[in-house]
Amino acid sequence: MTARAFTVLRPGLLTTVQDLGRWGHQAAGVPVAGAMDTYSLRLANGIVGNPESAAALEITLLGPTLRAEAPLVVAVAGAIFDLQVDDRPVPHGAPVELDAGSILRFLERRAGARAYLAVSGGLETPVVLGSRATHVVSRMGGL
Repeated sequence: MTARAFTVLRPGLLTTVQDLGRWGHQAAGVPVAGAMDTYSLRLANGIVGNPESAAALEITLLGPTLRAEAPLVVAVAGAIFDLQVDDRPVPHGAPVELDAGSILRFLERRAGARAYLAVSGGLETPVVLGSRATHVVSRMGGL
């Protein structure tokens, strides 16, 4: 198995791990959580060949700066940001190959509120009640 990892150089405003949510536990008071824009989450995952339910980073209003620690293929869907890898522009909504050490920057946001960064192979965070989704208030999920 190839290690898939980012180092967070700048977290952005509210960058969380999200998937399609934690369904079926609401009667016990457990929040669903999950992506606010499930279409864009599914699209980003599809671009990199992941199952549509795979966890991705949900990026809200102000994006992060991330360093790839291994070769990765990523895609961004949803809110439109100017994106750069190592100071060169890269497309929104298309697969982007990152080398180990490459820096991915989310620059100016052009439209929308939430973008989704999917990584080929998914994000590995603890599964809590069947989901990797972060719920900030209860401190549940991928944090």
